[in-house]
Amino acid sequence: MNRPIKVSIVSYLNSIPLLHGLKNSDLADEIEITEDNPAQCAEKLKTGIVDIGLIPVAVLKEVENVSVFSDFCIGCDGNVDSVLLVSEEPI
Repeated sequence: MNRPIKVSIVSYLNSIPLLHGLKNSDLADEIEITEDNPAQCAEKLKTGIVDIGLIPVAVLKEVENVSVFSDFCIGCDGNVDSVLLVSEEPI
């Protein structure tokens, strides 16, 4: 068997469906999943610790040779209480 595909995914409530799908997919034996916070996911992808990371879109420009291979994302159609936008300048 080849080495597993290393995946870092955020361990938040909104990623549970994706995590469940990965763990119960036909690929489950071929992937090694770690559950991390968004900053850890991004850092692991940037440093090559993982092959795939569910990362904030703002981090894409910081990752060398990044490739977005799916239009799948975690999103919402409506208000959420899990995102806080802050700025030192008026928006």
